[in-house]
Amino acid sequence: MASVQSEELTVPSSVKIVVAGGFGVGKTTLVGAVSEITPLRTEELLTEAGTQIDDLAGVEGKTTTTVALDFGRITINPEVVLYLFGTPGQ
Repeated sequence: MASVQSEELTVPSSVKIVVAGGFGVGKTTLVGAVSEITPLRTEELLTEAGTQIDDLAGVEGKTTTTVALDFGRITINPEVVLYLFGTPGQ
């Protein structure tokens, strides 16, 4: 009689980290640098309307800003997946 092995379906547990901080500190860069997938980004160009709000001191070359959130993922092992959420800095 043939032996039948049953394979259990492993559904990974999820762990979530919210990356928060001020404008231009590198939240989008962090999520993009560590994510194993192409990160979801919601960046838009900086405009004149934000000149009184978005302080570019120290990040003069910055041309975009996150308007909703950034999302990335890291698989720690087959049982654990880490989800990253980067918030807007304004």
